Amino acid sequence: MLRNFSLIVLILALYKEVNGDSKDNPEAFLDGSGMIVYNGYPTQTHTVMTEDGYALTVQRIPRGRGKCNFTSCEKGVVLLVHGLSGSSIIWVFTGKDNALAYMLADQGYDVWMPNLRGNEYSTMHTRQRDPGTKEFWDFSLNEGGVYDLPAVIDYILEKTGKEKIIYVGHSMGTTMFYIMMSQRPEYNQKFTVMISLAPIVYTSHIRQFAVNVIAYLSDPVSKLLNLISLSHIKPMPHVLSKIGQLLCIDTPVISVICQKFLTLFMEIDLQKMNQSFIAVYINNAFSGAPVKQMMHLVQLNKSGRFCQYDYGKSENLKRYNRTQPPSYNISETKVPVAILYSDGDASADVTDVMKLYNELPNVIKLQKVAHKDFKHEDFVTHKDIATLVNKPVIDILHQYCT
Repeated sequence: MLRNFSLIVLILALYKEVNGDSKDNPEAFLDGSGMIVYNGYPTQTHTVMTEDGYALTVQRIPRGRGKCNFTSCEKGVVLLVHGLSGSSIIWVFTGKDNALAYMLADQGYDVWMPNLRGNEYSTMHTRQRDPGTKEFWDFSLNEGGVYDLPAVIDYILEKTGKEKIIYVGHSMGTTMFYIMMSQRPEYNQKFTVMISLAPIVYTSHIRQFAVNVIAYLSDPVSKLLNLISLSHIKPMPHVLSKIGQLLCIDTPVISVICQKFLTLFMEIDLQKMNQSFIAVYINNAFSGAPVKQMMHLVQLNKSGRFCQYDYGKSENLKRYNRTQPPSYNISETKVPVAILYSDGDASADVTDVMKLYNELPNVIKLQKVAHKDFKHEDFVTHKDIATLVNKPVIDILHQYCT
C-alpha cells in the first residue's frame, strides 16, 4: 500500500514537473550563479583552497544594479557566511527585493558568499581530499573556524587589496566565527565589524525538538551511526524536492501536517515566506552536512559548554592531553560585534544569546527583531526580512563602517 502511494505521488510530481505549475519560480532549479544573473547582478565564482586540502566555492557579487562605477559606489567588502547544512544560496533565494546579498550590493558593498566544506558546492575532489571516502567527512564545527574561514578571508583580502572586511553570519556561520577568534585570534585585525544573526554558541536552552531528541538519545544514535558507517547526509534530489513542494504546498490537507512537521523539527514556517519563493527554498534548504558536525552541535547542547569535539576520555587524552575537550575562549573576540536575536527562536534561545553577550568584550549593539514570533530560519527566509533584519544590518554598517 505504502509503495503504491509513493508511486502515485512520484507520478504526480513528475507530471507537474513536465507540465509546469503557476506556483513554480524560474529560480527554483538554478544554482547560486544562475539566481544572481537572473536577478540582473554581476557575479564571479572563485575556488579557495584550505590549508588542509579542501576546495571551497565562493560566490561574489562585486557591485549592484546601479549605473555608478565600482570605485565611486564602494563601501567595503562584506562576507556572508551560511549555517549548518546551508549554502551561499541562503543569501539570495528570497529575491532581489528581499535578499541581504542583493540589498548590500545595491548599497555599494562588495559581497562575498563562501560555501564551507561539506555542502554540495564544496565537495570537489582534490589531490588531498576525495569526497568518496569516509576521511573526507571527518570534520566537526572546529575545522570551519580553523581552516575554512581563514582561507576565505586571506583570499578575499589578497584579491581586493583591502586590509579589513565586514562579517555577517547566520546560525552556525556565527559559531565558526567565534571558533576562529578563539583558535586564531590574530584574525581579529582583519575585521571592521561582525554581525551575528541568531548566534549559536551556547545551546543549553535550545528548544529545537530534533536536537533535544538526538541529545537525549545521543549514545545509541552514535552507535547506530557507527554501525551503518554514515558519515554525511546528502542534499535532497530535485525530484524529492518536487514531491515536497507537491505535498507541502499544493495539497491542502497534507500541507497542514507538513507545516506542523517543519515547524516542530526545523523551525520553518512556510506561511511566513513569500509564496513564490517557497519552491526555491525547498530545493535549496538542505545542501548536505557531515554527521560529525551535527553531532558536535548535539554535544554542545548536552554539555552546556562552547568547546571542541568530544571524542571520549581516552581519545581526548591523545588529542587534547586532557579527558574533557577544551573550551573556546569567547573573550578572544576583540572585534566589534552586533547581535540580532528574537524571542521566538527555539535554536538561539534568548538565555543562551544573553550568555554570549555577557562574555563578549566589545558588543556595539544588541537588537531584538521587531516581530513577536520570529524563528531561527526566519532570519534568511521571512517575507519581511528586508525591513526586519536587512535594514538593521545595513544601518549598523552605515554607522560603523563609513
